[in-house]
Amino acid sequence: MDILSFHRKTNATVDLDAVAHNFELLRQQVAPAQICAVIKANAYGHGDVPIARLLEAAEIPWLAVALVEEGIRLRQHGIKTPILVLGGALGNHYDALIEYDLTPSIFSQEHLRELGNATGSQTKAFHLKLDTGMSRLGLRLHELPGFLDTTREYPNLHLTGVLTHLANADLRDTAQNSKQVALFNQGLLTLEKAGLTPRWRHVSNSAGSLTVDTDHTNLVRIGLALYGLDPLTPPSETPLRPALSWKTSIIHIKSIPAGDRVSYGGNWEAQRPSLIATLPVGYADGYSRSLAGKAEVLIGDARAPIVGNICMDLCMADITDIPGAEIGDEAVLLGSQGHQTISAYELARWADTIPYEITTGISYRVPRDYSPAIKER
Repeated sequence: MDILSFHRKTNATVDLDAVAHNFELLRQQVAPAQICAVIKANAYGHGDVPIARLLEAAEIPWLAVALVEEGIRLRQHGIKTPILVLGGALGNHYDALIEYDLTPSIFSQEHLRELGNATGSQTKAFHLKLDTGMSRLGLRLHELPGFLDTTREYPNLHLTGVLTHLANADLRDTAQNSKQVALFNQGLLTLEKAGLTPRWRHVSNSAGSLTVDTDHTNLVRIGLALYGLDPLTPPSETPLRPALSWKTSIIHIKSIPAGDRVSYGGNWEAQRPSLIATLPVGYADGYSRSLAGKAEVLIGDARAPIVGNICMDLCMADITDIPGAEIGDEAVLLGSQGHQTISAYELARWADTIPYEITTGISYRVPRDYSPAIKER
């Protein structure tokens, strides 16, 4: 029996129908390009294996992860779809790339040599990452000729894809995006002159698919939008459906007089006689301390402010203005209840962060439930 079946009533629910809806919507939107679904970081907190199985059934051509171990986990759960490792294989993990049939992103001559040495006489495909302005991973264009010289030492390695990463796609930064696309196209031309025509060419992430014209690409890396979160800043009107909700329940209610203080440090003082509900969720679950004094939860189709410092396992909400609230009542941290909704964007604003950090930060000890229910295989 799964030990998490004994867990307190704090759980995240993932709407797989919403993910399927978003995927079909995005697939039509980016056509004739195809989608590479980014399911790194446990599918942005939504559950990598269930999401991978859903997309594999929809015949997606590519999945992408950040780490070799994320790709291994998918293979060990029976995923057969091609998997691109965006972070490359650092250290001595090239043998694992080969063993588990993972496709690496290569961005240095050293990585190419390590892959070639690990591959031996076998053939192995890889994608080449170009740095066109992110200054994170990737070859600069002036490094490309030397890299191509090295590829000739390893005829069993096949360059089947080339990619770059946009720095400002979500900001609708036309000038920066155009500059990066131009550099990417210049890199493609250099490859073409060397007799290389990689099948897959990809520049855009979720935001880039909405803001950037890339005539020379045929693959789009979709992450955040797949899970129903608008990738643009500021958010736009979108038919995407958020897939994740996060709920808990009241485990204790305490009546306190005016002047009493709540939680560590006593930072919050009751200005009137108050009812305080204790919720079994805290920063160890991903409900950040930075939300204290800013966030609200939904109880009884009303908003209750979080008061006092958030603890490791618990937090408190002021339910004085919610008549009839009882122990066991549902408290929504993220999602909808009645006519009210708390979005990942609202949580991110309260926490002074981005929606990515909200969903990926939900701890492993918060069970994920899936709707419709899935069967393990």
